[in-house]
Amino acid sequence: MTRDDDTLERPASRAALPPTSWTLLAEASGEQGDGARNELVARYYRPVRAYLGAIVRDSERTDELTQAFFEQVVLSGRLLRAADRQRGSFRALLKQSLRNFVTDDLRRRQVTSKRDVHPDGDTHGWDAIGDGVGQSAEGEYHQAWVRALLDLALARVRETCVARGQLAHFELFTARYMHESGEPPSWRDLGVPLGIDEKAARNRTETVARHFRLVLRRMLIEETGSPGGAAAEAAALLEML
Repeated sequence: MTRDDDTLERPASRAALPPTSWTLLAEASGEQGDGARNELVARYYRPVRAYLGAIVRDSERTDELTQAFFEQVVLSGRLLRAADRQRGSFRALLKQSLRNFVTDDLRRRQVTSKRDVHPDGDTHGWDAIGDGVGQSAEGEYHQAWVRALLDLALARVRETCVARGQLAHFELFTARYMHESGEPPSWRDLGVPLGIDEKAARNRTETVARHFRLVLRRMLIEETGSPGGAAAEAAALLEML
């Protein structure tokens, strides 16, 4: 193992992974939970908004519902009171809570308006959430959760690299693996701006890649509750790199 490996395999304390979602939820519900509340919203805002947006198909209404969900269900402590770790992951609980929330909202709107309220033009009111609309919402939820998880893992790896004075390592990693389209740059091209050869560019990049996988795996274990539950999701996510 190289010196770079030793350095990055031990995350700096300032970049330590956040508590599990269950613990985070409990802390967010407390009087001194401002930091936990901010972390909780940052971690799940995009998946929540994506799920609601796939159902209501209205940007302004989606924003209103997203804010209301966090205020009324998450930060109020309602979600914590409904939590049962024995029944599955926090993510599954959150998704079910979202489904209940939007169903109740659509029902109230039907009663208030005294006419059918449709999640979108091709559905038949709130009953359709369990059919095609529900499947679409779950797909949007999952994709947004994946993006948020990868971004959070990437941010924490960057923080570690900055703390260790290895920002160049991180930039090599993102240039190689986080490019948006086309073929990734060659190891030679990556090394030229830094005045290093192909081997050094590869070693530095792979050092950060291994640390990224470690961080991501730990986060997935936190989300799923076990190493076994995280394995399949980790493999699928890492194929995206």
